[in-house]
Amino acid sequence: MRPATQKSVYREIKSIQYQYLAEEFKKWMETIGYKPQTIKLANWHILEFFSFLERQNISYLKEYKQDHLICYMDYLHHRTNCIRNGSLSAGYINKHISSLRLFSKYLHISKKAGLIIKPELLKTTETVSYLTKEEIKKIYKSAGEEKNKYKQRDIAMLSLFYGCGLRAGEGAALNIGDILFEKGLIYIRKGKNYRERYVPISREVKNDLKNYINGQRKELLNACPSSCGKNNTKATDESSQALLLSRRGNRWSVQGMYQRLQYLKNQTNDENLKQKTFGLHILRHSIATHLLQSGMKLEYISRFLGHKSLETTQKYTHLIKEENFHLRGS
Repeated sequence: MRPATQKSVYREIKSIQYQYLAEEFKKWMETIGYKPQTIKLANWHILEFFSFLERQNISYLKEYKQDHLICYMDYLHHRTNCIRNGSLSAGYINKHISSLRLFSKYLHISKKAGLIIKPELLKTTETVSYLTKEEIKKIYKSAGEEKNKYKQRDIAMLSLFYGCGLRAGEGAALNIGDILFEKGLIYIRKGKNYRERYVPISREVKNDLKNYINGQRKELLNACPSSCGKNNTKATDESSQALLLSRRGNRWSVQGMYQRLQYLKNQTNDENLKQKTFGLHILRHSIATHLLQSGMKLEYISRFLGHKSLETTQKYTHLIKEENFHLRGS
């Protein structure tokens, strides 16, 4: 029986193919002679990977794309540690990667499925610890380009994850009513470990959110009825509450925002920035580092980020290498 602390890990799968492959992979490891604990851990990892694919509406491996693995690695960096407080350790993620590599080897040897997991994708999602202030400016500039049809929404997204230091899931879960403009706060209903908190918003972030809410969000919301279907009133009601919307008028998913960040990065004129690999969480890392560089006390940054322990925030102290922090340019 799974311990209560593990209940938020998604390992349930419905796909007959996934169930078959997971079981065959387990038998293969037993035949090769892997230790029982290694087999058990690898099985957990593969079930979690399959469960993630199902939540992306991928029920057969023939539908799998390499981008799904990139998103999965980003998911691991955002997932809550269900045994102790905080996020997954680098060591655990490395073990997870090892399991995926072993599974890829099994598929290649057994020819059970036409799936190749490219080894170069099995690395930590972020090749950089944080983005510099200049790199952040370039991504903001990319989002604000006149040719960008979704610039108000994209700038609002950046302002939430960089300007407010939100986690990916926190930003995706935000509703319109969670933005308390008069108080200058954002109410986080679904933080890590279900903790609630309030995050202060600067005047600049407030303007970015107002421009989006009063402008493009209304256009995106109007797209929902046609995409949701006439009878799907639940989806329409959900979209009417959601702050960030996809181009189809639905609540914007973490995967969708991740892909949009990649697009904005690739639209910059910085070739070095384009070569860097990172997910949404890099924006949170970046604002934390920049605040430290500005001289803000660690306790204040910890409260701003919603860390339960000051020790979690201290990981940013070794990143201070630049001059004093300056806000992004206009």
